Amino acid sequence: MTTLANLFNWVEIPSSDFERAKTFYRTLLSVKEELQQPPMGDMLYAFLPMEPGAVGGALVKHENYHPGQGQGVCVYLIVKGEMNATLSRAEAAGGTVVVPKMSLNEMGPGYMAQIIDSEGNRIGLWSEE
Repeated sequence: MTTLANLFNWVEIPSSDFERAKTFYRTLLSVKEELQQPPMGDMLYAFLPMEPGAVGGALVKHENYHPGQGQGVCVYLIVKGEMNATLSRAEAAGGTVVVPKMSLNEMGPGYMAQIIDSEGNRIGLWSEE
């Protein structure tokens, strides 16, 4: 069996209110600049911040994309800084904490939590703090 260095390649997070979703993720991730929006035909698309060569993702709005209603696949985002501060930003921007900060203990370093974003998607968060 061949293994891949990076099993995951790209993530698209659906939105029903694109502007609200952009504001939510800029607040959550402490992004000061506007999210880059390439032309994508009839699809609204905004890149989330990422390093060159890293796995990345985008917010998307299109008739064929529907927010998850807190069910289904849970994508984890790496967040900078202390997790409780990130969770406070999520709540201030209209999200809901569904799994509070918890240590990963033997599974590895860091902390995880889960939120429901402004669009109803369940999103996992990971932080060193």
